Amino acid sequence: MTTPLDLTAQIAEICAQHGLIHVVISPGSRSAPLTVAFARHPRLRVHMMVDERAAAFIALGLAQQTQRPVALVCTSGTAPLNYGPAVTEAYYQQLPLILLTADRPPEWLDQQDNQTSHQRNLFAGHVQASYELPVDYSHPDALWYAERLMSEALNRARWPIPGPVHINIPLREPLYTPPRHDLPSPKVIQLAPVESHLTEAIWQRLLTEWYDAPKRLVVAGLNPPDKALAQALSQLAAPVMADITANLSDATVTHADMLLPTATRELAPDLLITFGGPVTSKHLKNFLRKHRPRAHWHIQPSGLSPDTFQCLTRVIPVQPTYFFHELAQRQASITANNAYLQSWRALENEAKITLDTFLSQAEFSEFTAMDHLLHTLPADSRLQLGNSMPIRYANLIGLPHFAGSINANRGTSGIDGTLSTAVGAALAIDKITTLITGDLAFFYDRNGMWLSPVPPNLRVVILNNHGGGIFRLIDGPGQLSEAEIATYFTTPHTLTARHVAADHACRYFFCDDSASLLAALPDFFAPHAQAAILEIKTDMTINGAVFEQFKRLRS
Repeated sequence: MTTPLDLTAQIAEICAQHGLIHVVISPGSRSAPLTVAFARHPRLRVHMMVDERAAAFIALGLAQQTQRPVALVCTSGTAPLNYGPAVTEAYYQQLPLILLTADRPPEWLDQQDNQTSHQRNLFAGHVQASYELPVDYSHPDALWYAERLMSEALNRARWPIPGPVHINIPLREPLYTPPRHDLPSPKVIQLAPVESHLTEAIWQRLLTEWYDAPKRLVVAGLNPPDKALAQALSQLAAPVMADITANLSDATVTHADMLLPTATRELAPDLLITFGGPVTSKHLKNFLRKHRPRAHWHIQPSGLSPDTFQCLTRVIPVQPTYFFHELAQRQASITANNAYLQSWRALENEAKITLDTFLSQAEFSEFTAMDHLLHTLPADSRLQLGNSMPIRYANLIGLPHFAGSINANRGTSGIDGTLSTAVGAALAIDKITTLITGDLAFFYDRNGMWLSPVPPNLRVVILNNHGGGIFRLIDGPGQLSEAEIATYFTTPHTLTARHVAADHACRYFFCDDSASLLAALPDFFAPHAQAAILEIKTDMTINGAVFEQFKRLRS
């Protein structure tokens, strides 16, 4: 008879044969057979995290860096509910998380049995698929069925659209019986890689549209680093406008938010080509929605294509690297120095000079601190950007010639797991991994450091303005009274990260002006046996005044 440990040993082996490496586990009794099976597997790396919400974001960070499936294991009851925020983020970032939730046998649902909840289809709407394994293995077909479902789920997490999948696993007691050693190797169904290409007839139609559009603009959203893609884009007879998370630091335009508030219709493209995930810039969205191009191509291998700018005319279901390489090879060389491209290059250069001049003269604030940080990052490091103002500052400043990678949780843009995601990223690769985040996001997610030990290559920068400072910088809240903003939006506090650093054996740095920050950065970023936290104290009022001066500068 197949026992829970027999089943879970097969599950762990199937995961390993599908190329899975990392497993993030939260302790629990009902999930004990899964925990033991993964912990005993020689080819799997297990990371333990008590907090399931933090565990899921750690898995998200691992998946961001490796672009491979990462498994999560938790017990029954409320435990899997805590995966929700990270699952949603992974769904919109198209990152493959494998959610393995242990469950009570179904007959005990709604019977006042301990730690039991409705777990089947728990994440519906934010997973690529949901599965439930059998609870009874008395017939040999049941194990075949479970193994088949595991392969189906692991393949579904990668194709046709990468994303999370949920596998609910009801387990009967006893949960701690030793596994058999005579089980045959599990049945594994592998997925062959798929490459889509365009026919010559389609290319001719696309090239006709390309040549009929004197003003062509490529917009790159959130995307992992890809040197071949960057090389192909650099050969196009079109400006490339890149979000900070597009990992194209040498794109034609990286200061869109400096240029677009005053951009006129003359800069609007005739043909827009987009790829990747969401863009940070609200000005870009507004500009393209106001001045809609005649044609808009979106390059996306599979899945529903968003009509973000309300002008989509073609969906081209291929990989961006293939598409832009082919387009660069097929375009006529006489178009390489078109006036539209040169206009954007000139404006980008002016914007950079204007921004650099402003920041060099501005009073110390979050904005100037961010400038110091971005220009001091180790060249081939990993950067994780927190939501709210850190991602906006970075998108304004840019990171020219940066050889590392940049990630952010921009699928749904929550602050709830930024620290945990950075911890996962640091676990994935042995390079300095820096998170720049706000104070509320840091303290909200401090359980992300409840990992022993904290990865020594992790660097956490906290922009601490002692409250939700973004509400004094964005336009909408300005219509509210000062009492309403202070009471209901800025959430003032007196917390510092000093004790958090001590609790988790991290080096701690504190700065409150440019001189102390510039002095601390070399030691902060240096390789060390311990992780480090850098807390930068700023004044919310000064932050607001500096940013208001900047907004007047670009208006």
